Amino acid sequence: MRDRLDTHAGTPVEPTAGGRPQRGPCPPHTGVAVLKKRTIAVVGGGAACTAFLAAYARRLSGDVAGASADVIVFEPGKSFGPGIAYAEDADTALLNRPYSAMSVDYGDPGQFRRWLYRQPSARESSDNNEAGENSAGSAPEARPTTRSHFVPRSLFGQYLENVFRQSREDLRLLGSQVTLVPSAVIDLTVETGATGGNRGNGGTESHVLTTADGDRFVADEVVFAIGAIAPSDVYGLTGSAGFVAQPYPLVNSLSQVDRSAEVLVLGAGLTAIDAAVVLADAGRERRITLASRSGRIPDVRTDLGTGELPELIAGARTLLAEGRVSLRSIHELLDSALRLGGTSIREALLPYTDAWSAPELMRHRLENPLPGGLAQRCVGALTPFYSELWRSLPDASRRLFLRDHYRTYNCLRNPMPVTNAHRLLGLHDGGRLAFAKGITSVTQTAGGRFTATFADGRTEHYDAVVNAVGRTNNTAAASASSLTSRLVRNGTFVSHPLGGIRVDPETNQVRGSAGAAFPRLYVIGDLASGEHFHVSSMELVARQAAKVAGQLVPAPDRLLVGAVA
Repeated sequence: MRDRLDTHAGTPVEPTAGGRPQRGPCPPHTGVAVLKKRTIAVVGGGAACTAFLAAYARRLSGDVAGASADVIVFEPGKSFGPGIAYAEDADTALLNRPYSAMSVDYGDPGQFRRWLYRQPSARESSDNNEAGENSAGSAPEARPTTRSHFVPRSLFGQYLENVFRQSREDLRLLGSQVTLVPSAVIDLTVETGATGGNRGNGGTESHVLTTADGDRFVADEVVFAIGAIAPSDVYGLTGSAGFVAQPYPLVNSLSQVDRSAEVLVLGAGLTAIDAAVVLADAGRERRITLASRSGRIPDVRTDLGTGELPELIAGARTLLAEGRVSLRSIHELLDSALRLGGTSIREALLPYTDAWSAPELMRHRLENPLPGGLAQRCVGALTPFYSELWRSLPDASRRLFLRDHYRTYNCLRNPMPVTNAHRLLGLHDGGRLAFAKGITSVTQTAGGRFTATFADGRTEHYDAVVNAVGRTNNTAAASASSLTSRLVRNGTFVSHPLGGIRVDPETNQVRGSAGAAFPRLYVIGDLASGEHFHVSSMELVARQAAKVAGQLVPAPDRLLVGAVA
């Protein structure tokens, strides 16, 4: 349930001595929120924001000086914590990572698992699910128990709401008031003379954030936690009857699709798979087609254990230490690790290099999980080194990787739950699901149906189209009216040629056109992808959140803590 306390509908607020916001304009700046303490604004109230608040509370609790700042969180969605990605949704929309690897605390990867175990529904055992997800042909539970490694996305959303609420309370106890603003930020400017907090520089410059409701708020530091750029409308179908532009939450957006419709789902990634499963469950007569340009689908996740692979980790450290990072050296490192496990990189990538069909790939992975599963484990084990390895590659190599190899990497890094592989194969074998590649255009006819054209010249007709092309980090694809586009146009953000915007890799501070970092503007998540390579998984979002929190709260003086104790 949404925490509605201390929110306001866009009215500027001023903290009072009692710690509660006072409604109404704050003189002497009519229409501007005057916050006398140092203030941090967080743009976006989803998972990245939640990870930041939790990390900020952890850092503050060890700060001897106790120099807490007040926080304003801006979120136009229905709740603070889950964001769109983890909002309440169909139980068949599953996390693509095991619950044991999901946490807002990078140093405590099992936090979500422990929270889940404390929930009554998760403690119920299910004899039907004894064998776990690797039992071919068994239908998944509507609400998976802890015997299942992959739980509904909305359960993680409930966890995020809980962490958000708890972090807000922790910060209150540490002297930091967290104000919730249920509105989008549409502009940010730097103004001289705006009254911010005490930064030790006279308070002559502050950031002024303008919301969609027309209110303005002053902050000393700003953290952008806005997630991925919204999916592109590749074929210009926005506004067409029968077109679903934004699929999440699926249970809401797909309810408008007729139960007997022929449905085209644009994309073949995890979002498209979620959409296909929900569409199939809600309409037994529906026929669904997943169509993309490449035809590639995510790999099938295989549980081959967790933990570091010592030889692989040692090899990555050696490459970095000796300055020998190249696409070839990384390829050789991965192949060596796979050969130690009884396979090879060629065998692991065969379904992708030889362009197998989606059903062929899923059947092969279910029957012979070792090659793909070990490749997934190797890719995951290198996660802590992604940013440094990426930045050590020459620009030409990075561009080559993004052009020719990124899709395959992403299929291994973000595989589908095995439950979904069984489900998709069942739908395909039953004639209700098709996979198509080479899509080139989609248009709506005068009669309201949609016509899709493919590279081989054939055309197909559909009653509805669901846009599930997935996230993007290309700032050029952002809506012209979005905050990201506005900040790129005014020079606050500088687009990175490899995606996202330019940031300082050590601090995640925004970098301007001259290359210097803005000391009080920070980014968490997808907008930092050009600099760090892969930043969208929860573990890496949590890592960035801790990094930014560390910039806003200096490392505590442990010697002083010991002396006081």
